[in-house]
Amino acid sequence: MGARFALADPLDRTAPLALRRYAVPIEAMAALLGAAVAGLLLMAPLDLGWTSEGPVLQLDLLVLNMPRAAAAGAAFAVVSAALVVALGHKTAWIASSGSAVVLVIDQLWNRDAAIPGNLTTANYIDSIFSGILLGALAVAVFGKPIATGAYLVGALSAILIADQTSLPPSGGRGNPLTEWASTGTPPVWLLVLAGALLVAGIAVQQPEPAGEHENTDLAMGPILSALILVTATTLSTQWFVQHAGTVAQAGVAAAITIGAALVAALLLPGREGTLVLLAVAVANAGSAIIAVPRPDWTAPFPVLAVVAGLAVGRRWRAPWIALAATAGLAVFAAGTAGIAHQYAVIPVLGVILTALAIGFCFGAAVPKTAGSAVVALAVLVVPCLVVALRGSSFGRVAYSPRWYRDPHGAVSAVPGAVALVITLGCAAGLYLLWRIRSPRRAVAAPEPPPPRVIVMPDGARNVLPQG
Repeated sequence: MGARFALADPLDRTAPLALRRYAVPIEAMAALLGAAVAGLLLMAPLDLGWTSEGPVLQLDLLVLNMPRAAAAGAAFAVVSAALVVALGHKTAWIASSGSAVVLVIDQLWNRDAAIPGNLTTANYIDSIFSGILLGALAVAVFGKPIATGAYLVGALSAILIADQTSLPPSGGRGNPLTEWASTGTPPVWLLVLAGALLVAGIAVQQPEPAGEHENTDLAMGPILSALILVTATTLSTQWFVQHAGTVAQAGVAAAITIGAALVAALLLPGREGTLVLLAVAVANAGSAIIAVPRPDWTAPFPVLAVVAGLAVGRRWRAPWIALAATAGLAVFAAGTAGIAHQYAVIPVLGVILTALAIGFCFGAAVPKTAGSAVVALAVLVVPCLVVALRGSSFGRVAYSPRWYRDPHGAVSAVPGAVALVITLGCAAGLYLLWRIRSPRRAVAAPEPPPPRVIVMPDGARNVLPQG
């Protein structure tokens, strides 16, 4: 890109000074709610409360296309992040606000128009604009510690909650606190509030100093990294569920996942690919746990655990400990698979451990650039190999024929074992990445020899350099 769009130069002066004094809390709340809305729509797009009224064929087609829609949203997230980096922070806020407005309109329209026959199209629209919101908002807040932390808490909590959503029981919606994500996600009022805060975020932006964003080249590293990882994950999981799902095929799919993760990590600058490898490992380990059914009173636990994990990760900055925790999570998933439905404490503990592991991974290896962080978030959005293992019995990349986790579904230790293999492969990839991208030691220049001093007969001293 050789040209830059000057979208926000004269308008920056119109923000009221009284509003700018609250810029930090406004940006933090906008980042929190905007990222949460995007994560929920990407991960839990199906409202079983009203889609059940539509034709069964349309619902089946919608569930079948959800992994592709999530992959499209993940790709748009990375592309939008790369684009708005070249256009400036104000443009990032404008893109985020515009995406939120489109999502509000689409949600209102869907309540009347989606049931007759365009459920899949509406889901693709939601996924694409949610991805744009997630990617552009990352650029808008990155570099501001409070807003960045709020963004990560919102995105990771929403992705985690939506991924662990339980199917409502037959004949009713069940308990609203634990199943709200499958019966109306997210509510329209939350979308409207997030959109209003994002618009306010535009108003509180300070004028950007001249020359701050002189580099208008499109960053291709994150785009190629995301395309390779998203494409490899989507194609390998789809191939796996279309076949018998043997152990050998699971091994091939796991090898493809690990190889794609390493290539994607190497395409990012420096060691910023560390978070991508951690995200691939924790996404599979978190998908292997038995997360449902859970009591109502445990609803806030995932959010609190994500916050705690981020705080501990930011303090320790130890990616190897994060990988060890992820391996322990996979072992826990495999070891408790047979008894998870017998003891309520097992799903509760699994959810808490997953949230802690995800938060710790992102806190310990958060990259310096927004594009690399969005690539890691894209990994969590796209259904991974372990989700395909769960759906191999009914031929879909999903936890159940209706997308969400089935509290009465079959359990097995195989997903946990495969997640452990992938974690070990990501550990090997991290070792290679750090060896390849090891910081070069500066070679000290040799000290010059001391000068020669010649004493003349008259007592004068001439200083001559050596050599």
